[in-house]
Amino acid sequence: MGLKALFFIIAAAHSASAGELLRSKRQAPGSIFTVGNGEQCLGSDRSTGGVCLSRNQCNTQGGKAIGFCGVFATCCSLNACDVRTNTKVAVFINPPLSREDSGLECSYNVEINNNNVCQLRIDFETFNLAPPTTVEPVENVTQRPGYTCRNDVFQVSNLQANSDLLPALCGDNNGQHLYVRVNASINSRSIRINFKIADRSTQPNLPQATWKIKVTQLECFNTLGKYRDGILEAITSNLPSTPYTSSADRDEYLIAPPGCLQYYPDRNGAFESFNYNRGAGPYIANLAYATCFKRTPDVCGVKLTSASFEMAYRSEENLYLDTDCQINPVTQGTPQSEDYLFIPESETADGLRGSKFCGSSGLNQIIASTPPGPLYVHFHSDNLVTDDVPESGYRFNYNVLNNCYLKSIYKK
Repeated sequence: MGLKALFFIIAAAHSASAGELLRSKRQAPGSIFTVGNGEQCLGSDRSTGGVCLSRNQCNTQGGKAIGFCGVFATCCSLNACDVRTNTKVAVFINPPLSREDSGLECSYNVEINNNNVCQLRIDFETFNLAPPTTVEPVENVTQRPGYTCRNDVFQVSNLQANSDLLPALCGDNNGQHLYVRVNASINSRSIRINFKIADRSTQPNLPQATWKIKVTQLECFNTLGKYRDGILEAITSNLPSTPYTSSADRDEYLIAPPGCLQYYPDRNGAFESFNYNRGAGPYIANLAYATCFKRTPDVCGVKLTSASFEMAYRSEENLYLDTDCQINPVTQGTPQSEDYLFIPESETADGLRGSKFCGSSGLNQIIASTPPGPLYVHFHSDNLVTDDVPESGYRFNYNVLNNCYLKSIYKK
């Protein structure tokens, strides 16, 4: 049997799974050759919405086929709860909102596809839940507990490693994402994604809860390198890139550095606090997490351009930097705000240097961060809100830098 014949036999044997894992760059959404790209679609009635998936993906995720979106794919309605899946990419959509009249708990079990999977990336393509709340104000009391998710709650659980403490989220988080670390080799083989939705019949003023989340299983190389998946990898390793190349090859770009809850691999973009809500906030209490950026060999830092920045502060008589944002525990005394955004080795365009930013210190600023190690920012929020002190959050545009000469950094 010739090499050409052998290749076509292998390609046919793997065509179904490989087609689901990678969409060709030449394939546009809605193409008749669609094999399940996760794009939105319409059912046969041209009014019911769904997600374009292969029939196998749709069935595995407990979905219902409501039409077609190409020769090889089906328009799949995924508005069921208690779904269990182990597909490379899974998409979950909220059930009909009428079911929320008496409250709802909706869970999805994502089982790890294979032992090479090291991370899950959860993208919130749509995420609108009730916002975080605090207790009602009391006369002559200026401080209250922080804003937490008391009505609607999103939570990731069933994590094998206790070192991963993922926050409970709520509010408006459209376009956000988070990473979950897994290790199938030590029986960390599944996670549980849970939405707990408050009773709208008793709280009719709460906004309707809607979500569409995409969960992608990302593979890392193990010690066997590209040959870990067997003969297919060995045969195709020297061929041009095709849908049959290693999943780890394709996933490498998205793999986040250790310790990052969020990761932005592109060289420029934007990031914001959870429940930024177009500047209305508030951000969620008791959070501590890192947002990271890709550092390639040519990158020396990251430039952050503030679009909005409004965090709590202790006193109006300071610069809202460093020790103004975090109190020495020996001298803390009465509770005071310790909300801040940590930006290592940073300097603003007007020469202000600091690492912890709170209050309005990051507002209308261009900040260069040039640390010797990873590129990241660290957000910390306490469990305290003070009357008349806003906690709306922040949004930055970012650009990674390959020239850290200060004059070139701040050039607009």
